[in-house]
Amino acid sequence: MNEHDYEQAMARLKQIKLLLLTIFVFLTGSIFGQKSEQGGFTSFEEFKNNNPKFADSFTILKRTTADIKAWGGNDYKVESADELITKNIIKREIWGIYKNDTLYLNGMSVTGLIGYVRVEISGKYSFLRPSFPVNLKIQKELGLNDPQYGYLFGAVGGAFQGAKMALKRIPLIYNMETGEKMLLTEPTMIKILEKYPDLRNEFNIETDKKNEGVLLKYLRKINEREEVTTEAK
Repeated sequence: MNEHDYEQAMARLKQIKLLLLTIFVFLTGSIFGQKSEQGGFTSFEEFKNNNPKFADSFTILKRTTADIKAWGGNDYKVESADELITKNIIKREIWGIYKNDTLYLNGMSVTGLIGYVRVEISGKYSFLRPSFPVNLKIQKELGLNDPQYGYLFGAVGGAFQGAKMALKRIPLIYNMETGEKMLLTEPTMIKILEKYPDLRNEFNIETDKKNEGVLLKYLRKINEREEVTTEAK
């Protein structure tokens, strides 16, 4: 066997191992694929350990447009049938609520605004659409003070337009392990893909790297790799 044939054989073997690990994760489940306990979690660690501090007594309600225009905040509100779980606990103590196979994160810890945000893509790098932050510090942390993104996501010259701005949502990547929050953009995706050169090369040949569908496709691929890496350790 010459050197070229050997390299090809090793590459095929690596692909087979990756496929087997992916199947293993699918069959056995992982932190984001397992059947989690329904209830309220005060931290990611509780969620990872499948150990909610608050048993499920929650109702997740989609807020109306009028309610959001009047009070601002995120798309969902939470109520509890347990009188011991007060509105203040729901607002400030609970990190996230897992209900009907969906995780809802407390918007206060995401962009500093009331209400809960539905996690649309689960994984180490989860994807959600929280309300546009009012806090200037959070805007700066997310890069929303950069004109190219401020205008893109609705902040015209940094000035809010009342009810109209209350309805604005931003595409956000939320690192579940670190709490880091990043806009879903081409530069962000390139940064995350540094860990996976093959996916980065695949991404680089995409014709529209700014397209949200393309970015989410690679976010899903990254999460699949992260799950496999976690299970392999």
